[in-house]
Order: sequence, then structure tokens, then C-alpha cells
Amino acid sequence: MSYEMGMLLSFFFLTQVLLFSGDLAAVQSIHNLLDATALTAGHRISIEGEITEEIRSFCLEEAGAEISYVQPPTGKLGDYVVFQLVREYQPLVISNKPMAITVRRTAVVGYYA
Repeated sequence: MSYEMGMLLSFFFLTQVLLFSGDLAAVQSIHNLLDATALTAGHRISIEGEITEEIRSFCLEEAGAEISYVQPPTGKLGDYVVFQLVREYQPLVISNKPMAITVRRTAVVGYYA
């Protein structure tokens, strides 16, 4: 009888661990996607000098994320443009509320490398 109770308890804990690791893997995957999208968006921002509608639609299509300024840019050659990509994620067991996964990057206007 105690063997069966121990087995049921271990299945319960194992399920919790699997759900938690699934959440961590999903958050890591979303963060990697946002990072790759931010790299491309940063390159385009350095060419354009600002966040255009084309860049906004690119981020929305590629990563399902919204892009916004952290600090308002001046748009001068050589200035920094600080931006962030934000995407909502509804976790399985980490939290009851949706999580905002954010990637913050900086682009230099006029620097294309």
C-alpha cells in the first residue's frame, strides 16, 4: 500500500517538474527569438535612424513582439537609439498572470556593422 502511495506522489511531483521545465524551455525559446529579431531590427534602425512602420511590422510578424523606444531618440548621426521588444507569455506553472518577456538593445545611428 505504501508503495502505491509513494508512486502516486512521485508522479505528482514529476508532473510539476516537467511543467516547470517546459515553462523554462518556452521562455528561453521566446527570448532567443526576441534576441535574433532585435539584432535585425537594430541593424535596420541604424540605417533608418528611427523605428519605422516597416520595422514595427517586421517585429510583429517575426516574433509576435511590439517594439518601442526606451529613451526618445534625437535621430542624429552617431546617436544611440535604445529600444526594447516585448512579448507576452502565459506560463503553465511559473505564474498565474501573463509574463512580459523583454529584450532591450541599443543601436547607433549611421553605424552599419
